[in-house]
Amino acid sequence: MAGEPKALIEVSSEAGRKIGGIYTVIRSKAALLHKKFGSNYLLIGFLDDKCNEDVKFEEPTGKIKEIIDELAAEGVTCKCGTWLYGDNSRIICVDAKQAGERIVEYSNGQGMQKDKQSNYFKFLLWKNFGIDSIMEKSWDFTENVVWCLGVGMLIERLFAKDVLDEASTALQFHEWIAGAAILYCKIKGLNLATVFTTHATVLGRTLASAGLDVYSEAAGAKFPISLNIAYNNRVEGKHQLEVAAAKECTVFTTVSETVAQEVEYILGRKADVITVNGIEFGNGKNEGEIHDLSNYARGELQQFMEACFTSYYQMRYDNALFVYISGRYEFTNKGFDIFIDALAKLNGRLKKNKDENARKVFAFIFAPSSVKGPKISVIKNYLLLDKINEVLRELPETKDKPYVNLQAAMAQLHGEIKLDVENMAKGFIRDGERPHINCYDISYMNDSIISACVSAGLNNEKSNAVKVIFYPTYMKPNDGLMNLNYYDVIAAMDVGVFPSRYEPFGYTPVEAAVKHDIAVTSDMTGFGRFIMKKAEKIGCGVKVIHMAGRSASQSSDELASELERVYNLSEKDLEKEKASAYAMMAYLNWDNLVENYYRAYEMALERVSKVK
Repeated sequence: MAGEPKALIEVSSEAGRKIGGIYTVIRSKAALLHKKFGSNYLLIGFLDDKCNEDVKFEEPTGKIKEIIDELAAEGVTCKCGTWLYGDNSRIICVDAKQAGERIVEYSNGQGMQKDKQSNYFKFLLWKNFGIDSIMEKSWDFTENVVWCLGVGMLIERLFAKDVLDEASTALQFHEWIAGAAILYCKIKGLNLATVFTTHATVLGRTLASAGLDVYSEAAGAKFPISLNIAYNNRVEGKHQLEVAAAKECTVFTTVSETVAQEVEYILGRKADVITVNGIEFGNGKNEGEIHDLSNYARGELQQFMEACFTSYYQMRYDNALFVYISGRYEFTNKGFDIFIDALAKLNGRLKKNKDENARKVFAFIFAPSSVKGPKISVIKNYLLLDKINEVLRELPETKDKPYVNLQAAMAQLHGEIKLDVENMAKGFIRDGERPHINCYDISYMNDSIISACVSAGLNNEKSNAVKVIFYPTYMKPNDGLMNLNYYDVIAAMDVGVFPSRYEPFGYTPVEAAVKHDIAVTSDMTGFGRFIMKKAEKIGCGVKVIHMAGRSASQSSDELASELERVYNLSEKDLEKEKASAYAMMAYLNWDNLVENYYRAYEMALERVSKVK
């Protein structure tokens, strides 16, 4: 038996670089890995400007300096430091672009050839693993293959100079993006304990985007998918690289039972271990801090909504139900169409109540896209409303009274101060017939989300019970509008909805529940299938919408009914379900789930030791 690993190298382009969901996976378990392996825990990431937000770079010393200097002479730039948001774990960020551009001479089997080193590495991938990248034109394929060339060179030297011991070190690689580094080590004859984790297959995601139910296809398949499908969809290079990485790694893992079924069909190898994604549960703010943050953010959110609507018509903002969806702008994959259709059906049901003071639903769509900047009218109205509210908070007539809307507050004023506030309120701007759906100016025509909302009757007219705001940029403290980060904003929400058609795991509903929101997911996500049996009873705080084998209309019917049920909950029951959603996230505590990774590392070391 090889025993437990004494060191771990974890390779991902998202280590110390926030660009996607894998960042959350790695960051959230970093503290446990750092505690277990100490200074023998080393992350290897992708060096670019995004790293500056996460990594504190330091001057290297000793053998690490020797290695970095040697690699620099070969065109590979490495910067070492600590990952601030990853428990200050050691990290080396790699940029191999110069190495990829260098001209090398090699035998192509028919004679000597001079070419870029990037093309030479691609030739080796073809020669050794049959990876066909001749027609591969996507920029990210070459970029990531070249990065892996640099990563492989770094790993090779770490062991050559005895910085770490091969016999006791496990190496973790995430996604196809890091797969070529495994293949580099194979080409060099390094007998390393490699673990390859796929979070979603390239071909599976591509087919899902085209409308195919990948999970149903995988469940009914008797043989692996034909390579021709990858060629037909023009992802043959990435797909074959991913297949080779899955085949050549020592241990292969996936993040859910759903993906395990998919990879056997798409990649042709059964997963050795299911490494379910976890969260840092119970290690953050206490209940009181969470409540205070939620109240503060709720007030900011209400004020923002009022700034969007107040110059058009009056309504209440204090008792609304706040609902949201977020994710990459993949209109069908992420279920934005299902969400919008469900909101339209909910709107039709709620409009039957003719009371203008009836509770409204404010629905937010957070999907980053290409924008010119915030709408000037929204900015001016937001700043003016903030100034007016600042005045109202100091006046004895309004400072201790519940806030319904600006008009209700002004009705409590008298005399000269009332005239002053009313004159201030005359500065609100209208720049259309009705409130805009999008609060930013979009830099292209015919946006799918806006078009779908308008077609569904969700145009923010006064009679609608459901009001929609499309926020098409990343939420952050300097986004130019709300200036709050995403996690603070969702702490102010009531319900997070994520009806994905293809999601190997899916952190967004987990993040919603951790922030004390009711979380809605689908049975076509890894998280949805993981939590289904635990979330069967009504009122548990996590709802799994049934989408597998159903039409979009049937799925949106179920979602509309669920939102209507939540809308009709009493405030006490709503808070009870939110608390239940949070409590259910204990099932995803990394303290327990990290053991799956440890098992994979031990298995890898054991397998490698048997072939030495």
